[in-house]
Amino acid sequence: MTVLQIVKDLIGKQDINWGDSSSTFSRETFTGGSTNINYIDAEVIPSTGLSGYIGDHLHVQNTDSLTSTTTFGINSSGNSLVLSSTGLSASRTFTFPDTSNQALIGATDLASIATGLGGALVGIEDSGGYFTGADTEAVLQEVGSDVSTLQTEAHSRGMKNGFRLEYASVNTIYIWGGMWALTGTTNRHVYTNSKITFAFDASNAAGVDPDTTISDVIYVYIDDSAVVASGSSLLTAAQFVGLITEPSWSESKCGWYSGNDRCIGAVLTNSGGGILSFAVFGNNFYRYANPVVEYATAAGAATYTALAIGSSVPKFCTRARLRVMTNVAGASINFDTSGTATTPECYALSHAQIAEVMDAPTNSSQSTYWYGNASTKYDIDVSGYYIDEL
Repeated sequence: MTVLQIVKDLIGKQDINWGDSSSTFSRETFTGGSTNINYIDAEVIPSTGLSGYIGDHLHVQNTDSLTSTTTFGINSSGNSLVLSSTGLSASRTFTFPDTSNQALIGATDLASIATGLGGALVGIEDSGGYFTGADTEAVLQEVGSDVSTLQTEAHSRGMKNGFRLEYASVNTIYIWGGMWALTGTTNRHVYTNSKITFAFDASNAAGVDPDTTISDVIYVYIDDSAVVASGSSLLTAAQFVGLITEPSWSESKCGWYSGNDRCIGAVLTNSGGGILSFAVFGNNFYRYANPVVEYATAAGAATYTALAIGSSVPKFCTRARLRVMTNVAGASINFDTSGTATTPECYALSHAQIAEVMDAPTNSSQSTYWYGNASTKYDIDVSGYYIDEL
């Protein structure tokens, strides 16, 4: 019996019955007779004869837990959503949120810097209990605040490590790598990661030229305005500057400053212009290659007398290294920081016309007080100096 015959026979007083095609039932025909016919189901529809079209489109509930198809799409006629397993290196399970207000988050939202997206969507495990925030964005805000606080805390002010000076030529020095706290326009730790060549006459146009600075001290500063303009804490030669302006000690900044510029050292120019060659031993002792005459051969002072040596030592000098020579053997000399000395530095020169090295303390005016024998002639030169913490 063909499908058409079945349909023809079923056009009668009753509706078509569906069921198992291997069972039959009696149905009244349109002429008043009866006939036994099969129930209609998928098996009586010749899907093969219709090129598989009907069978392919008959819906059967899928009871499989997975499908072999690599993609699954929704809304193919518009902006679709496609789940794709392409590129997976292992099986993955995506669990839908069990809340009424939680949306599924994709890569675009996770990478966004808009408020409420990005790090605000990602939780953080804080087993140590260091943070009050529960997501990445909140914790980053706390860390940023802590770093900002550290920059202004007293324990970081005055911090220094490195930036030792080295002589290169009459116009140039080397500044060794280092990191110093700069309390300037902003509080930051500035640093270098290599030895810098600093030319006084070229590296920073705001500085002085040693060629035109005769027998004077040039102070080397971290140039705060140049640091601000650069927008970086990594220093180049352009962020240092040489000035004859003396620094002063700042209790609040814990360093030697001129305004917002922090002093890192000094050089001395000679009588012909140009930097006097020097060497640094450790971080605190600077020695000149050629001593500077501060007291030409003359009779000694009989009482404590100020010897101003500020033209050959910097403002932050604490002791001067002197070379002293007398015209007679056995002469004595005494040094202190004032004219009312009670504990002087005392030296005896063993030989005549032979220079001997000694250290003399200096005061805040870069002077040392001395006396010797009025009948003895003295020659006092500065060969170097010691510095206090910068």
